[in-house]
Amino acid sequence: MLKFAKYFFIVFFVTAVLPLILMFAWNNSQLEKMHRTMSVSGLNAGKTRLENIMTNNLKVQEGEILKTIYFTKDNNYNLEEVKKLLKGYNVDIVNNYVDKPVSFYEKKDFDLYSSTLLPYKNSRKSLKISKKLDVNQIRPTGPYNIEIGIEKDNGQYEFKGVVVDPLSTIGPKMRHRLLGRIVKFSDSNAVKKTVEIRGYNNDKIAHITLSLAIQPFGAKIDSIYISCFILFIGIISSFIIGLLIKRIFVVPVMALSHAAEEVKKGNLAYRLDDTNKYELVGNIYRSFNDMAENLAAKEKLRQSFISNLTHDLRTPLVSQAQSLELISDKFKEIGLQNEYDLAKSLAKNNEHLLKMVNLILESYSFDSSKLKLNIEKVDLYKIVQDCEQKLKPLINDKKLEFINDIYEGGVLIDADLFQLSRVFMNLLSNAIENTTAGNFIKVSAKFQENLVSIMIEDNGNGIAEEDLKFIFDRYYSGKSLERKLGSGFGLSVCEKLIKMHHGTISVESEINKYTKFTINLPVNSKEV
Repeated sequence: MLKFAKYFFIVFFVTAVLPLILMFAWNNSQLEKMHRTMSVSGLNAGKTRLENIMTNNLKVQEGEILKTIYFTKDNNYNLEEVKKLLKGYNVDIVNNYVDKPVSFYEKKDFDLYSSTLLPYKNSRKSLKISKKLDVNQIRPTGPYNIEIGIEKDNGQYEFKGVVVDPLSTIGPKMRHRLLGRIVKFSDSNAVKKTVEIRGYNNDKIAHITLSLAIQPFGAKIDSIYISCFILFIGIISSFIIGLLIKRIFVVPVMALSHAAEEVKKGNLAYRLDDTNKYELVGNIYRSFNDMAENLAAKEKLRQSFISNLTHDLRTPLVSQAQSLELISDKFKEIGLQNEYDLAKSLAKNNEHLLKMVNLILESYSFDSSKLKLNIEKVDLYKIVQDCEQKLKPLINDKKLEFINDIYEGGVLIDADLFQLSRVFMNLLSNAIENTTAGNFIKVSAKFQENLVSIMIEDNGNGIAEEDLKFIFDRYYSGKSLERKLGSGFGLSVCEKLIKMHHGTISVESEINKYTKFTINLPVNSKEV
């Protein structure tokens, strides 16, 4: 549990605390850039609105003038009548000739005027109608201040004044209520946009500078406090949630996983404490305990049934083997070849059945927890050579080539001679049974420091891909028909014996091409 707690806090720090710290650092490093970017974006929008307002202001004024004069006098007007009609406008006759209405901005004594020229009584003169520009009418909607500069003849300009945003003049409490905490830009951080104003001859007469009256998201110092608060709350809440998840879900799941591993190993007596205060966990534990009890009862019944059955089968099979041997010899003496062949075939099938029964009995009597290994120095070459001598009749009967490629007198390893011989006998007998006449079986070894890899391979039927990952499971005898895996007990016992030697066993195969078992064992058991 302590080991898990260590890993839990490491994962918690990496997945919860570290991202919050990085987010906090990134937020503060990018805050100024974000403010400036937002300011520029807002000013670009304000500049576009200001340009549209300036253009539309001339169009609206021109439309109002034309509507008043033309609709009233049908273009037959004189100066005095126009002055009466257009109260609030300055009306003069000028020498500029226009054949259609023209609107533009002009400056007079450092003031801006919006002016319109109209054709006057088919003469070479024009009627100029102008009105002083109210700067408040052209200020775009939003938190903007506008500053007007009037151009001088020498290229410089005379400062006219500033029209400020109304929100920037209200009290701090009202600002806080309307927009959150808003702070005026300092001059050093100010970002501005300028719109040029050109007159009748397209000469620059003035410009309007646009600036933000407030910061979009508050002062930097406020954001730092908020970020620190979010970081602190995030760490505390993540820690509490992590502990709750660990207590309610992770610990029970780990206990259930450990219990499942114990049952998988054959420990059907393992039970979980189902007095958990969380009802869901308690129900799961009780279900697991019920399952384990049912498995234990069924396993006990199965062992009793199989043990009695195999014992009852073994006795007549042994007697039948002796009888068939006598019958086959008698048929051979009197020259009845067909009957002799039939008797030998029956004897061979009887021998196979007896072997299967012995394997089943051996599997049920095999208990790795009670078995004690007798470790000694053993020669791999001699073990393989001894197995070859015992299996010689089967090898010759199938006309197979047996290759012992282990170096004679090579490195000795620490192992139990009898148990390791059982593993080799099982693997080699399976290889012989699944290899056709004219093929080979090869045993080789490769030493590397304190490890020896032993390969047992053949070019027989091969093992189907769907069988490969199950062949070491107890009771599994294979789904495909290409290779006989036996009763499903032999390979399971082999794997257990190899694990008792602190080694591993694996297999690779391809149908109708090859099968290769690889056993990795430590050379010196003291270094395990």
